[in-house]
Amino acid sequence: MTLAPDDIARYHRDGYLLLPGFFSNSELAPLRQAINEDPGIGGRLATIHDGSERTQHDYLGWVRHGDDWLGTATRLARIVNGAEALIGEPVYHYHSKIVQKPAGRSGRVVWHQDFGGWYQDGCLKPDMLTCIVALTGATEESGCLHILKGSHHMGRVDRIRDDHAYSNIHPLRARAMLERFEDVAIELEPGDGLFFHCNTVHASGDNRAPWNRILLEFSYNAISNAPVFPDQKHHAFKTMTTAPDDSLEQGAYDGVFSSTPLIDLEDPGDEGYTIFVRDSFPDLS
Repeated sequence: MTLAPDDIARYHRDGYLLLPGFFSNSELAPLRQAINEDPGIGGRLATIHDGSERTQHDYLGWVRHGDDWLGTATRLARIVNGAEALIGEPVYHYHSKIVQKPAGRSGRVVWHQDFGGWYQDGCLKPDMLTCIVALTGATEESGCLHILKGSHHMGRVDRIRDDHAYSNIHPLRARAMLERFEDVAIELEPGDGLFFHCNTVHASGDNRAPWNRILLEFSYNAISNAPVFPDQKHHAFKTMTTAPDDSLEQGAYDGVFSSTPLIDLEDPGDEGYTIFVRDSFPDLS
């Protein structure tokens, strides 16, 4: 799969690019089955509280990739090549997540930019993006993503200190953004894909649906933009061999969660722990 020039232009104009049917049902079936058989994914799926409204989401994360389904999807050509076309230079895997918004207890995620945190990881430029793949339906009822269209053109918005690290946009600034940028609800069918810029302001609502909303979130960084801070070894450049686009369809992987190292969200010493738990943000520097 190759992005057309119009796709790339639309991404740079709007700050996101929606790709219906990005993954097939048969490609996603092994992951769905594995989660259905083991909803806690071996105890690694952990509930994290974030946001001023004490949001509860279930997370699984990884920064390295093996030869299982998870690692193969992370390196899949349509995602990696798409990220490189949109960023405009070679990329590497920054980190990825499975995010489950549980039915009836998820809360909402407040307006924020991803680059606000990634800048404080030590990345100098916003040459970064995330590719979302919907594992289940993401609707207004189930708490789909909302995006402020074109908001990435503002550049990085400084995070502010308060009691909750994720509540990071000054309320007056946030209200002005909502007046100036269109609020777009990104409803996804299973298998739909979404690339969005790291400076695109986004949020999500509470899950009022009778099912858990589950998304895969793959994040990539330009190789030239690796963090400059020394405590970011988990986000340093890692060699990545792109997997052929038909790898999942052909079953060219070993298990689903068998070889990709998963972050232990119960262990503050785990190399990827601070991706999910940011007790405080350093002063901007």
